[in-house]
Amino acid sequence: MRKIFQLIFGDARNVASVMLAVALAWIVAPWMPSASGWVLVAALSAAAFWQAA
Repeated sequence: MRKIFQLIFGDARNVASVMLAVALAWIVAPWMPSASGWVLVAALSAAAFWQAA
């Protein structure tokens, strides 16, 4: 659990990427509720690649 909190709240870039991923999933949810989870996974994966670079 500690690693998850460190991943999310490690620095400003982590916080921004997680907030963006959650916002994208929240925006998609009213139109395609079943896809919002996949949008969240895709956005978090993209954020992980962005942070690794």
